Amino acid sequence: MTAAVPPPSLFTRASQLGDRLRQRLLGRRAERAAFWVLILVGAAARLAWLGDVPLGLNQDEASIGYEAWALLEHGVDKHGYPWPVHFVAWGSGQNALYAYLCMPFIKLLGLNLLAIRLPQALLGIAALFAMYAVGRRLVDRRFALCALFVLVVSPWHVMLSRWGLESGILPVFVLFAFALLLRGLEKPRCVVAAFAVLALALYAYGTAYVFVPLFALGILGYGWRHRFAHIRHWVLGLAAMALVALPIGAFLVVNLFDLPGIKLPLLSIPRYTGETRLVTESVFFAEQPLRELLHNVKVAFQLLVVDGHTAFIHNALPEFGYFYHPVGLCITLAGACLMVWELASGRRPQNMFVLLWLGAGFIAATMSAPHLNRLNVLFLPLLLCAAFGLSGSIPHLAPPAAASAGTMRTPRGGVLWARRAVTILRVAALAYLAISFVAFTRHYFVEYGPQQAFNAHPSYGQALAHVIEKVDVDETIYVPKHVYYTATMFYDPPAPSLYLETVQFRQLDVKFQEPLLFGRYRIGIDADAMANGNAFVVHVTTLPQFDTADFTVATFDRYSAVIRRR
Repeated sequence: MTAAVPPPSLFTRASQLGDRLRQRLLGRRAERAAFWVLILVGAAARLAWLGDVPLGLNQDEASIGYEAWALLEHGVDKHGYPWPVHFVAWGSGQNALYAYLCMPFIKLLGLNLLAIRLPQALLGIAALFAMYAVGRRLVDRRFALCALFVLVVSPWHVMLSRWGLESGILPVFVLFAFALLLRGLEKPRCVVAAFAVLALALYAYGTAYVFVPLFALGILGYGWRHRFAHIRHWVLGLAAMALVALPIGAFLVVNLFDLPGIKLPLLSIPRYTGETRLVTESVFFAEQPLRELLHNVKVAFQLLVVDGHTAFIHNALPEFGYFYHPVGLCITLAGACLMVWELASGRRPQNMFVLLWLGAGFIAATMSAPHLNRLNVLFLPLLLCAAFGLSGSIPHLAPPAAASAGTMRTPRGGVLWARRAVTILRVAALAYLAISFVAFTRHYFVEYGPQQAFNAHPSYGQALAHVIEKVDVDETIYVPKHVYYTATMFYDPPAPSLYLETVQFRQLDVKFQEPLLFGRYRIGIDADAMANGNAFVVHVTTLPQFDTADFTVATFDRYSAVIRRR
């Protein structure tokens, strides 16, 4: 007589239902739907109200925009260099790659805020696709969706993608190179392209001068040792990297050894006219290099682990940090431990590339005084670690590999409960990040964005345009000192030849040279200017200094156009 089989318990039925639901949710069609939902949400967060949030014009955006316009219209930059590999800018330099990316948009849309922010936003969206591709080749589709999710909801990446700062494209180009490198594990020819794209990052931001060689050497040593590609592909990759890096290498030699600049019709190697920040801000040239390095390490640790943000509010909001500090940090650390555990057990050797990225990025970031822009090359591998924390399997708790019927062992009760606890924690972490992202976007677009203006408030451009419209073309216009002169050049761009002929500086041997005048503009409004000048752009707080009987005033929010009555 056969014993009656007891009916499954309520808990067993719930577990079976959960397994069927998970299989359905993780099906191929559901994966595609989740992928496109994440892409659309990420694109919306990076494109919506792009010209208005963040508010105003940053001085770096203004400088990049003017340089791109000057090259497009006159074939030379502000200092007369045709097609430079780096800009002299305000005397101590500015990286050039982002300006070249802006040129097609300025050609189509004109010189405006949207044109110089669109390249950053589109690169931010391209990074979403690249992050998914990296996740697939590192692990699988499930991990790729987690990697895409953490990048979509990352406050750091949303804010980075919404304004035209040249340092913002460095992590994107490194990510592109990393995706090509992982592709090279299957098709070794992609290794050559990976090294070439990595060399392009040298033109994005100064941190890359240390990061790129360190990362490339680490990739070469580890990849060669594990035979990820034939030696000829590594040699060709290094050759491609050297060729792409040659112009920026020449630029570094010119400015480190005070050699004359080089002007060629299609390529120029500029020489700084002010202090060389390569020297003044690097621990290599500090009076006490070791002490400076230890201080930088302490500051970087404070930012990454303790605070999650810096005083630069345009890069990370204190309420959310770069990745929802401190909960996001716990997820990231858990994922980093899992990656190291897998690597040590020999399960996934390509994890070493992520750790090499982290190590090279941290070393590079501490070679000068750290802030969030100089640490930005670190955040993508940190987000990959967070994706491991959300999706990676824990050794000794992972379910066994598929086996034939009759050989699959039923897990012990403690292991089964541990797996369920880990699953609950991961679901809670996903929910926390999703809810935090909603709170962040609301705060960023509703409360922060419309209030926290960059150095040049939009009303400055409106007031300046009003003055230009009302006065003669040869009339001198006085503008305030506290608005960076690059904003004036952005809103009313002079020809580079006119700028070079007329500009006069307060001081040359400084990092940021301030002109006293250029073209029709005089920088600074004193008593003599108010007594003799006819046209002014002033902050509303200084309006009481002007007698309305002598001047007409048109106010545009925070700035006013003041014109002497005829």
